[in-house]
Amino acid sequence: MEPLEVRPEVLREVAGGLADEAYALANRLAGPPGLTVAAPQWRAAAALASLESAVHAWQGSLAARVAETAEALRAAADAYEAVDDRAADRLATPPR
Repeated sequence: MEPLEVRPEVLREVAGGLADEAYALANRLAGPPGLTVAAPQWRAAAALASLESAVHAWQGSLAARVAETAEALRAAADAYEAVDDRAADRLATPPR
């Protein structure tokens, strides 16, 4: 079995990058809808508006999932450090 090495600073670095991506995803499509067709009375206009709405919703959902992943990585880094600190405290305390 290979030893497991966890580097909390790397987890936090990756979490920061994911948080940045989540922010960009959430804000990239901000603003009013912009897809239009030359003749708004055409059925294609409604289909295009529906497609644009679906893409906005999907991108917002994706942004939320990426943000949740970033937070999970931060929590994992904190948990690994807490376990390491507890183990170090136990090893530093002489047995009774």
